[in-house]
Amino acid sequence: MADIATPEFLKELQSLYPATAKYVDGDWFLAAGVAFSSSNCPEAVPRVLRYALDDLDKLSVTSYEDRKLLVRKMRDGIFKSGMLSGCPKAINALVSLYEATPEDLRDTEPLRDSTRSNEEDAAVGQAYFNSTFGDPATKIQSVLRSIYPDLEHFTMSIGCGYVDSFTEVISIKETTFATISAMIANATLSRLEWHLTRAVDHGATVEEVRAVREIALRIAIKAGVPLKIEVPNI
Repeated sequence: MADIATPEFLKELQSLYPATAKYVDGDWFLAAGVAFSSSNCPEAVPRVLRYALDDLDKLSVTSYEDRKLLVRKMRDGIFKSGMLSGCPKAINALVSLYEATPEDLRDTEPLRDSTRSNEEDAAVGQAYFNSTFGDPATKIQSVLRSIYPDLEHFTMSIGCGYVDSFTEVISIKETTFATISAMIANATLSRLEWHLTRAVDHGATVEEVRAVREIALRIAIKAGVPLKIEVPNI
């Protein structure tokens, strides 16, 4: 499937996202990387990386820190999306991303605090869950507990506590972008409209949200993802 990520198609995807003052703030590459991963096209992920890094290098003012952040944003977005698209897809995409990443831009130590206790992760996760879901958080958590208590524990301690609450690379807004991209590329659309709106609550503009939706949708269509219902919009 790597051939779908042509330079022309990537340029098209990039053009959908509103212009930003800093290249690394333009989350088209984050959305594209997650959508390709979740569409089971890991071979396309390195092409997004190389295109974005080359594009960044064309700017008159760029830095090692910007290049490092760009790679980290793609990596962490795909890592977080594995909660929705499945670990095998995320692992395959991360392997492809690693192989295409210049050695000086690779991380060799965890970015998250791996020494925290399960209780600490659960507390952090609960706070993040409440902040992310707002007023419906209590009801959603109750549903998780009812359908499978283990799922509630996993969501609070691991999903939210260890994985998603880490926002030093991608913010809550950008984490929501990763969620939107993964949901479209997975064709799991029942809660998508809510997440589109929630992205605005977390600081995204309507134009940014629509761009992320469109990027993921175009990738899903190219990848042959069976979208059985119309993809909601904001």
